[in-house]
Amino acid sequence: MSGLFDELVARYKVATIALPKLKAVTLAQWILESGRGTSGLATKHLNFAGLKWRSEMLGFATPVEFDAHDGLDFYCSFASLDAFIVGYWKFLSRSPYDGWEQRAADGPEAFIRFIGPIYNPAVGVYVAQIIALMAEATERLAKATAAPALPPPLPVAGAPLRIVIDPGHGGTVTVGGSSPNNATSPSGEKEKDWTLDIAKRTRTALLTRALHAGINVEVILTRETDSNKGLAARANIALSKQARLFLSIHFNGFDHQVHGVETWIHSINVNKDEDAAFAQIVQEKVLTALHAIDPGTVTDPKYDRKVKEKKLGVLNDIELGNTIAAHRCRACLVEIESMDVPAVEQLFRLHAADMALSQQAAGNRQKVADALADALLAGGGQGGQ
Repeated sequence: MSGLFDELVARYKVATIALPKLKAVTLAQWILESGRGTSGLATKHLNFAGLKWRSEMLGFATPVEFDAHDGLDFYCSFASLDAFIVGYWKFLSRSPYDGWEQRAADGPEAFIRFIGPIYNPAVGVYVAQIIALMAEATERLAKATAAPALPPPLPVAGAPLRIVIDPGHGGTVTVGGSSPNNATSPSGEKEKDWTLDIAKRTRTALLTRALHAGINVEVILTRETDSNKGLAARANIALSKQARLFLSIHFNGFDHQVHGVETWIHSINVNKDEDAAFAQIVQEKVLTALHAIDPGTVTDPKYDRKVKEKKLGVLNDIELGNTIAAHRCRACLVEIESMDVPAVEQLFRLHAADMALSQQAAGNRQKVADALADALLAGGGQGGQ
């Protein structure tokens, strides 16, 4: 077991948690998840439990992109061992784990049998492995030299600025006017996959910027997986969350030649001027990023396809919850590029045989996500009722 993990055990021994009898079973889980403190997530990010990033962790951790055993994803990065301990219990306060306190009343095994299948549903032996490690965890806690605990990090104060990011399309069938996919790259990559990747990267970039700026931001994605929601259902998420901003992310496809960035607003919304101001920020930020990615576009007068208007179900005021009296949510839809153009695919493709090209494309997608995050932070400071 690593010295880092020994220090974690020492700090956990004196840490104050609601149910101290759960220390051994949770430590056993950390032993399993981190390979006794030797995993990359543990050594690089003090994440001993494989905690993936969720927006509820804002103020307790920062998001980091990491290639773990089950693939590339966003995970929690902790500033200290004490921050990890506090963050782990914060993670369990999320809705999927509601009810664990009642199960814990029946003992540590009942607790882990309840949270285990939620935590790792793909591994049938997961709970049994943790239970088998409880004796070792108990011994480690007993032998550990208690270390003074540091104060936990404070969450960002204030009411959150809620932002909904909508990765366009998804799934395999049309739902409520939302097609499963529209644009396709020359090699067959799908718009729905590109939009989901960009959306997740944007969420992470936005939360990181907000945390560093001391701004309380909550980010909601309309989908986390390859699934589809109707246009009204997507917009209704902004209504139900009382979101300030709604951004729908798409890629175009025309004739394998025409390309550029354009941003759309609904043509008859009550807050049309506010939507247009927000859309202009998005357009300018993305355009700047794309010019940096592909300098050849700088001299193309048609590359900036401007902010435009039309009736789009996903931007409908009624579904977003806007009225004449109160129009809280500003909304727009960005078409980042035309993915059917071969040169564009090479810049952004998800799957490339050459590792260097794959990393470069991932970096380009990140630059677009960073630009969208900057636009969302700037857009959140604009006026509205």
